[in-house]
Amino acid sequence: MSGLAQGRALWVLLGLSLVVRAVFAALLPLGTDEAYALAVGRSFSLSFFDHPPLGFWAPAAAEWVFGSNQPFVLRLPSLILGTVGLWGFYLCGQALGGEKVGLWTAGLAAVSPMVAFSGVMILPDAPLYPALIFTAFALIRLAQGAGGVFWAIGGVALGVALASKYQAGLLPIALLVWMVTSQTGRGWFLRPGFYLALILALIGLAPVLIWNISHDWASFAFHTGRAGGGFAPKNFALMALGQALYLLPPILFWCVMAFMDKALWRDPAQRLLALIGLLPIVAFNAIYLVSQNSLAHWTMAGWIMILPLVALRINRQRAAKGWLAGVALPAYAAAFAVALHLATGFAAGLITAGGTQPAKDNTAPLIPMRATKEAIAESGVLTGVDFIAATGWIEAGHLAAALGPVPVMQVLSDAPHHFGFMPQGHGTGLLLLITTLPKADAVAQKALAFARGLDPDAALLQVIPVPRGAVDYFAIVPLRLTLP
Repeated sequence: MSGLAQGRALWVLLGLSLVVRAVFAALLPLGTDEAYALAVGRSFSLSFFDHPPLGFWAPAAAEWVFGSNQPFVLRLPSLILGTVGLWGFYLCGQALGGEKVGLWTAGLAAVSPMVAFSGVMILPDAPLYPALIFTAFALIRLAQGAGGVFWAIGGVALGVALASKYQAGLLPIALLVWMVTSQTGRGWFLRPGFYLALILALIGLAPVLIWNISHDWASFAFHTGRAGGGFAPKNFALMALGQALYLLPPILFWCVMAFMDKALWRDPAQRLLALIGLLPIVAFNAIYLVSQNSLAHWTMAGWIMILPLVALRINRQRAAKGWLAGVALPAYAAAFAVALHLATGFAAGLITAGGTQPAKDNTAPLIPMRATKEAIAESGVLTGVDFIAATGWIEAGHLAAALGPVPVMQVLSDAPHHFGFMPQGHGTGLLLLITTLPKADAVAQKALAFARGLDPDAALLQVIPVPRGAVDYFAIVPLRLTLP
């Protein structure tokens, strides 16, 4: 393939990936973490209880710029970052093995579900992955003997990663191991560029440190408390399955096999990339083995670093394309069907007669934003309300995201996440709960008992139905109460 044809292939790959991701961005309602990020990100903070700030600032900035809280608009930063990230994957592969390896690296990233959907959804991973891969690109070039601007690229990219998610903090540790054990790396300690990169990276970390110092290191206490719970082989097996699904099984297999190649450990640039990937993979899988409360995507910051190494080894294997297509196409077809149902509720008509909602529906609280806002506004329950409340941070995020900026969103629980660091509600309030229609009456009675524990005069108002597609699918249970 000529250089011109390869350049054209890269543009086609970037364009196709963007189109596919844009379809999902338009169809999918906001997920729990997405809605929460928007809701708390509207109130400026140097950093946040759950994560560093960039993933929270991005959707709030998109809403402010475009004047809309529709999911596609809010996801525009993620769509852009996803494309930038694929370009970074291409550059890493190109630096290691030329144009074809670059294309393979970008292609592997484009079809890996976790990488692809990080370029759709409002998650800290959206800025994290591009930042990590550009840090890796700069480090590869520096390990190959380049200098100058690559110190600055690496420092800025690492700073962005540190301002995105805490997993980025493992990269400097792996880098230090490589520097101490590599002749090339030891020479970096004498290079002014290394210290420039260090300063640039620390600028990205500064907001996180300042916020945590001001709030008793709340983020670090939260995250360190998530691990533990005793020996958990079942959880480890589930996390292994999750990692395979997030990467696709063939890619995970190729990643593991890449570590077995002795040539990888002899080449300084490849060994550097392998160490950066290996640390989060080993660290988080160890946590999975002794934890009851973990998430499979924690290791993805490591696995994505191995994709250029995989591309370097499979770009000449004819069978690789077949395996990849044979797994990826059904996986994305299934994902599209799920997204279409979440947008329209079409599957209800296939499951039950007349398009009525199945009794067992687990998609709440993935409420349609516009329909929810209109239904609540038309009900008149917002009149004379000083604050809105929810019983947990998940519902609070979805409701606040749908309603737009509200004076106060109060979480009436002992685990409010970042809502606990925002203004608290007093006076006449409205407690809202999200449920599905078949469960509305039971949820309403339980909510009334809860509300009267806070205010004996709390009153249950009429349940508000919310449609998904042509069918009333959700129910918003409103209660009026007063808090001192």
